[in-house]
Amino acid sequence: MKILITGGSGLLGQYLNEILSKENEICTLYNENLGNCKVYNSFKINLTDFESLKEFITSYKPGVIIHTAAISRPESCDKLPKEIVESINIDTTKFFAEYCEKNNSKLIFTSTDLVYDGEQGMYLDENANLKPVSLYAETKVKSENEIRNVFENYIILRVSLLYGMGLNHSVNNFHIMLNNFLQNRKSKLFHDQYRTPLSLLDAAELIRKLIKADIKNETINFGGRERISRAELGEIVCSAGNFDPNLIDKISMNEIKDLHKVADVSMNTSKLNSFGLVQKTVEESVIEILNKFFNIYR
Repeated sequence: MKILITGGSGLLGQYLNEILSKENEICTLYNENLGNCKVYNSFKINLTDFESLKEFITSYKPGVIIHTAAISRPESCDKLPKEIVESINIDTTKFFAEYCEKNNSKLIFTSTDLVYDGEQGMYLDENANLKPVSLYAETKVKSENEIRNVFENYIILRVSLLYGMGLNHSVNNFHIMLNNFLQNRKSKLFHDQYRTPLSLLDAAELIRKLIKADIKNETINFGGRERISRAELGEIVCSAGNFDPNLIDKISMNEIKDLHKVADVSMNTSKLNSFGLVQKTVEESVIEILNKFFNIYR
């Protein structure tokens, strides 16, 4: 199968490159950073250059497009003009949806759990109230609607907090936390924000399985099985890796200035499971990460 991956040098994109290239013909797109795209069929492009994008995609003719590219950090979105953020996060999504509709291709789009109302309770299902509190989350809601307005051969994944080791240039909070623990340094972790985190390794594998499934016209909560805080995630890492739990400095999200406060966007993932897709537990995933990257699980 011919698969086009946008955001191929990003946090999730590089894992998708590794896993999907084993069974498929992939082309992975990048812009500023090359990452592991250099070892795969790849193409450097600015996604807002729609003429060049149209020329490329018409030539490549993918059967599936996995659209992960975005300005994905809420803090980064806040620092840029709104029209630039919307162009990258919304207009490109509409472009890919329209291409897929015209060419009978499938679109898999990565949205976010941050679209939900973080004050309405726990284990939210796909019909829960939406209340984006950041420009980033707003663009994801609008992108979801653009897709639904165009066609039905899509899967929208409301992706939870992804954790694991960033590859090459990419780094996330879990990566920073684990490096701190390895160097016997403290890590500040929220104790009062709850999500259903999913490991990058697990996420890429689940997307591989989703591509093979006969699923369309679906919005799916794409997270882990457990509702936990970042501090609790850190405790699991300390237990699995035999790190000193006193290295965890528990803080409130209210201590961070200019942070978009979201207390609880933990998700009910029953729909994901109904398609025969089962996530690893956080403990299983953490052990997998420690074994794969450090061989330090004890």
